[in-house]
Amino acid sequence: MPLAYLYLILLLSLNLTMDVLPSELVDLLCYYLPTQSTKSIRRTCKAFAAIGEPHLFHNFEFRLFPSRHRLYQLEQLVAHPTIATRLETLAYESGVQLEYADYRYWRAQVYQEESSKFSRGITTDGISQDEYRRFHTHLDSRFPPDMGAKYALYREHLDQEATAMAAPEIIAVLSKTMQDLRLRKPSMKMKLVMSEPQITLDELTMFDASCYARELPPDVNPRWRAQKRRQNCLMHFTTFLEAAFLAKWEASDLAAINIPREILAGRDPRDIEVINVTFRTLQHLQLAVGELPHSDWLARGDGDIYHRGRSLAANRLARLLDMTKELRSLAIEFPSHSMAEYSFEIFNRTNIDRFPRLWLSGLQVLNFSNIQCTWDDLKAVLDAAIQVKTLRLSDCRLETGSMVDLIYALRTMRLERVCLDGCWCVYEDDGEWHSHDEAIYTKCSVSLYEGPYASKGLRNCIEKFIIEGGKCPLPAWTVGGGEQHVWETGGDTSWHYIPFPH
Repeated sequence: MPLAYLYLILLLSLNLTMDVLPSELVDLLCYYLPTQSTKSIRRTCKAFAAIGEPHLFHNFEFRLFPSRHRLYQLEQLVAHPTIATRLETLAYESGVQLEYADYRYWRAQVYQEESSKFSRGITTDGISQDEYRRFHTHLDSRFPPDMGAKYALYREHLDQEATAMAAPEIIAVLSKTMQDLRLRKPSMKMKLVMSEPQITLDELTMFDASCYARELPPDVNPRWRAQKRRQNCLMHFTTFLEAAFLAKWEASDLAAINIPREILAGRDPRDIEVINVTFRTLQHLQLAVGELPHSDWLARGDGDIYHRGRSLAANRLARLLDMTKELRSLAIEFPSHSMAEYSFEIFNRTNIDRFPRLWLSGLQVLNFSNIQCTWDDLKAVLDAAIQVKTLRLSDCRLETGSMVDLIYALRTMRLERVCLDGCWCVYEDDGEWHSHDEAIYTKCSVSLYEGPYASKGLRNCIEKFIIEGGKCPLPAWTVGGGEQHVWETGGDTSWHYIPFPH
C-alpha cells in the first residue's frame, strides 16, 4: 500500500481534515485518486485547485461537438491561461444521425447496455431475485411515458445545433478562438473524427424540453432531413480546417479518423485550397478514410465519385501526400470495400502519375492497412522508404509474390520495429496468412488453432528474424513441393496459414 494512503488513513482515524496536509502530500495523493475525486479536491480551495490542475488536465484533449454551448466551453478554456497551455489535442467530432434510430431502437439499445453493465457487476455468489427485480423496476422507471416525445425533440435539437454550427459566421468565431489558443500553445495536435452522435440516457433525462426553442422549422421530408445532416457534417470539418487556416495555425500533427471521402475530394475551390495548406505543413499524419452513412430516404446527389474511371478521392489523396515536404510519420487505413481504388493510386507504377512517391523518402514511421497490390508494386514502395525504422502492414491482398518474399525483403530494410498484422490473402501462396496479437486472436474463425496465445510463437519468431536476422522460420520451397504443408503444420495461435478451399 502506498505511503500516501497510509497517511490518509491515519488522518481519518484521528478525525483530521485534508486542510492540515502539506501540499506535497496532497500532490502525491492525486496520483492515486480517480478523476471524479480529483475534481472534488480542486473545488475545495484555491490551493488545492492549483495542486490538482496538473493531474486533471495532464496531456488532455478537448473535443468540439456541433454545439454552440461546446464552442462556448472552448472559448472559456482558451481564456484560462494555465489550462490552455496544457491542451495537447484539439479535435472536432461530427456525424450523421441515422434515420432508423427511432425511440424504440434507442430504448432497446440503452436497455441492453444497462443490463450488460449490471450483469458484469454480479459477483460469483450471484444476486437475489429481489435485487434483480429492483434493478429492472428502477430501469423501467427511467423511461416515463413522455420519453418518446422528449427523444424526438432532442434529436431535433441536435439537428438545429448542427445547422447553427455549419453557419458561415461560426468560422470567424472559431478562428478567433483558435488564434488565441495558438498564442498560448503554439504546438498542438489537430484531430477530425466522424462518428454517429450518441444520445445517453442521462443527458436525455436532464434535457429540459421547456427551455428548447425552435429556431428553424424542422424538415418534414425525411430525404431532405438526411441530406441536410450530411451537408452539415461536411461543413463542420471544412469549417474547422478553414478556421485553422485563417488563424495561421500550421498544423504539424493531424489525425483524421473515419474522415469522409468528400473532404479529400473537395467540394469547391476554397475547400481544396484549405486542405492543400493543411497538408503542406504536416509532419505526422494518421488517416482512416470513411464514407458518410447512406440512407434509404436519400437521393444520391453528392457529386461524382469517379472521373475517367478513377476514384476522385483516391487520386486526390495521392496528390495531397505529394504536397507534404516534411512528413515523418504516416498511418493510412483504406476502406475495405474500395481498398483496390486507393491502393492503385498509392502503389501502382503503371499509371500516369510519377513514381516513386516523393513523400516516401523522408518517412521514419509507416503504417498501411487494407491494401491490395502486386508484390512488385509493394516492393517498389518499400525500396523508396529508405529511412523507415518502424513499419506496420496489416490486412493486405497480395496479388503476386509470396509472403516469404515479403519477409525476406523486410529483412534487408534494417528496421527497428516491424509488425505484419491481420489477414493476408496471398494468391500465389494459394491461401491466407493470419497474424494476430493477443487482443484479437480469439476472434479468428479458424478452429484448428485454439488454445492460449503463443506470445513467443511463430509471429514473434518472424518479427525477430526481420529485425535481427538468423534463419527464417518459414521455408520458401521444399523438395517435394510441400511448402504449404510445412506452413500449415508450423502455425500457432499467433501466426498460421490457411489454404484456400478447392
